Amino acid sequence: MFSIDPSRKDELDHFIKNLIEPSFKAAYCGDNLITLEKTAGFLEEPRFARAFARHARTEEERSRAWRLHTLVWAAESALNLPGDFVECGVFEGFMSSVVMDVLEFEKRDKTFYLYDTFEGFSDKYSDPDDYGPTSGFYRFAQKLYDQPGLYERVRQRFAPWPNAKVIRGVVPDVFAEDSPERICYLHVDLNAPRAERGALEALFDRVVPGGMVVFDDHGWKVFYKQKAEHDAFMRARGYAVMELPTGQGLVIKR
Repeated sequence: MFSIDPSRKDELDHFIKNLIEPSFKAAYCGDNLITLEKTAGFLEEPRFARAFARHARTEEERSRAWRLHTLVWAAESALNLPGDFVECGVFEGFMSSVVMDVLEFEKRDKTFYLYDTFEGFSDKYSDPDDYGPTSGFYRFAQKLYDQPGLYERVRQRFAPWPNAKVIRGVVPDVFAEDSPERICYLHVDLNAPRAERGALEALFDRVVPGGMVVFDDHGWKVFYKQKAEHDAFMRARGYAVMELPTGQGLVIKR
């Protein structure tokens, strides 16, 4: 076992990709995910490729193509179901902007609810102990998420979609102010176990049959407490979360 400096992850991905590509006809390396001899056909799908190129602004964002493919698939699968779209944990809005671009969401008779504090973790639902031995992540993330002007920049980013609602507040408390009655797509990415449990308690019953629930952090070791919350909540309701190689988790509502 060895640890990787998060600030050098993109450099490591690039090194590994150059190391393995000469030996294989097809190799994918990014976001701590390596695949060999897989098609990764979504990279050549025109709608996805155009949207991804438009919105991916950093090397870290460009590394997340496979994670984005999962979200686009889930969102497209939910389009013909009743209900609205929800994301809990928006940060800079990269992931949902790609989804909405691919789906031409401005043409859809649905609303996309985008919830975040836009000023970092809430003391009510988060603390460094959420990450156990890797509690340094809390301080790193808090500094990253509490950027001056973040809320205003995200609102501007989603301005092209009149049916997007960027809502500032603490999840799950903010749902009492404004939230959909029916949900067909739910993306949970709060990096906080108690907040994610609260989001599920408030929203899961509103997810319609066939609706998609995607957990961004389910399979990442640093977020093991989130995985425990997801698994316990879903197991109590007769579901099992599908852990994906991207680190995400997937549930399809029955």
